[in-house]
Amino acid sequence: MNKVTDSKLTPITKKLTIPISDNSDFFEVADYAVIDLNADRINRIRKLSAVVRALGVYRISEFNYDCEFTVVDYEADPENGKVATKQFEGRMECTMLNVTDCNFFWTGYYKHTSVRWESESVPLSALGKDDDYDLREEVGDGQEAA
Repeated sequence: MNKVTDSKLTPITKKLTIPISDNSDFFEVADYAVIDLNADRINRIRKLSAVVRALGVYRISEFNYDCEFTVVDYEADPENGKVATKQFEGRMECTMLNVTDCNFFWTGYYKHTSVRWESESVPLSALGKDDDYDLREEVGDGQEAA
């Protein structure tokens, strides 16, 4: 997955913006995980998925700190029809990439807590598409952006 630009090969990255959920009702949490996948990471995910299928296991997990975390920025204008986000001020630990036979997702904990978070699953088929995978909420006509 390389792109020719001015006679040079440049690696293509795929940006994922996926919602995260957690097991806390009273904790300031992140809304989205943002991940830039380069060709090597995409190939790694595909290989891990093939191993899951070959071994007949549910999933393979590995430590992976590629995620950046954001929260909805209600003060900002929408970005391409979707809610704007800003950097999450908290920290995460034990961040794991989890790969199954047909999808992948991230899990972890908010630092120094027992509050666990999990991202939404991304289908492996999304890796073969050229566009970014953005699951942020869309701002409709009835919603106010700011």
